[in-house]
Amino acid sequence: MSMPPIKYIFILFALIAQVSIACERTMKIGLGQPWPPFYFEGEQTLSGIDIEVTRLILNKAGFCSEFVVLPSSIRGLVELKKGHVDLVPAASFSHQRAQYSYFSIPYRRERMRLFWYEDAKLFNHNLQSLMSLRQTFVVNNGGYYGKEFESLSSQEQFKELIVRVPMIKQRLYMLKAKRVDFMIDDETSGLYLIKQEKIAGVTLHPHVVHDNPIHFMLSRKSLSHLELKKINIAISNNQAAIKQIIESYTQSRPFLGNST
Repeated sequence: MSMPPIKYIFILFALIAQVSIACERTMKIGLGQPWPPFYFEGEQTLSGIDIEVTRLILNKAGFCSEFVVLPSSIRGLVELKKGHVDLVPAASFSHQRAQYSYFSIPYRRERMRLFWYEDAKLFNHNLQSLMSLRQTFVVNNGGYYGKEFESLSSQEQFKELIVRVPMIKQRLYMLKAKRVDFMIDDETSGLYLIKQEKIAGVTLHPHVVHDNPIHFMLSRKSLSHLELKKINIAISNNQAAIKQIIESYTQSRPFLGNST
């Protein structure tokens, strides 16, 4: 059997070296349940704003991506804390989370809103007064809704008012069936799904629960400040591309509002 020409051996080694340089390591990314338009789970591939932005930023930072689909957002945080996944996208900052993770600089914004069947008697109420009136709420299991919600939902007299469900479609259909009075969710995602499912009558309450920047969370167990720095540089250098990804999912849909 003849040996391959020397030049082809050099080409092979050059290709291997390029792959090695282009992909310093493979990041395991923890995902919860689908959350359109940020995360769609297809038969063959994943898509959505956060999926595309994650792929873009990790690629620009020199990393490959491996998405790990988990039963819920809270499971993703548990696996991140243990170092079983390296990164979780679409994360709101909290001091408790910062104990076991690094936070990247923000890559988009999020507005958590109250979805409801409008009732004139409750129009001007805030979250605390709604809970005081014994209104019920469905939220994502593992989602973060700001300090006000954290404080209220931890109080014994309000705990029974909160139902935690991992899938947004299930949360929305609980609201549609009037099994709860309110759904708390991202404005863009909630309006997107209401439109897709053709659900009439559900709208936004004027009170904004939480308006905050969104980050990547990186596991302190498996990653270092160096990886964090590379990801931050990639976010800073690719703002136009991130904006283009967001607009590709939202710009042609005027019902989404201006939440991102």
